[in-house]
Amino acid sequence: MKTNFYFIRHGQTNNNALQLWQGKDSDSALNKQGIMQTKALAEKLDSLCLERLYSSNMQRAIETAMFISSRCDIPIFVRPSLCEVDYGIAEGMPIDKVFIQYPKEAHLWYKPDVEKFDNHFEGGESPWDVLQRVFPLLDSIFLYQKTKLQFDEWRIGIVSHAGVICSLMAALGVKEPTIDNCEVIHITRDDEGYQYKGKLFQ
Repeated sequence: MKTNFYFIRHGQTNNNALQLWQGKDSDSALNKQGIMQTKALAEKLDSLCLERLYSSNMQRAIETAMFISSRCDIPIFVRPSLCEVDYGIAEGMPIDKVFIQYPKEAHLWYKPDVEKFDNHFEGGESPWDVLQRVFPLLDSIFLYQKTKLQFDEWRIGIVSHAGVICSLMAALGVKEPTIDNCEVIHITRDDEGYQYKGKLFQ
């Protein structure tokens, strides 16, 4: 049995457009561009026949999930464990200033390195901290699926954030992971563990 997880980064926000370091404390909404991106993505996701949709509890993620839910006719399950990273003292700062003031932490968050997963800004989370809240959720979804014997595979959409998704990608062997607004990555989970399958719709 296998679960297919399709991780979706939320649509663009004004903070994204302004190049601000946007984390857990920046609960911003989608802007017009983000809404357009999300509507276009929802049409593409309809072809995957998702069974369930999980979302971070942050506004930009929930708004993204609502467009997808409406188009694909699936319920949304909100999970705070999918929220964006707490970036501590870097929250809300212009990205270029973060790289000047905190170059080591910024580079290791922009391109997570599995060998340095304890990296974090002062007062914030590390990639390791993020994985400790995300992998248990994914495991629970997989184990629940195994109790539903009528399904050999599940297709689960998950709306989350760049820091979370890039941490997962790095943990699964992706070097210098990146993900843009409304990009989608495919991860599978079976009895052998997790595998990164790549980006969709490219």
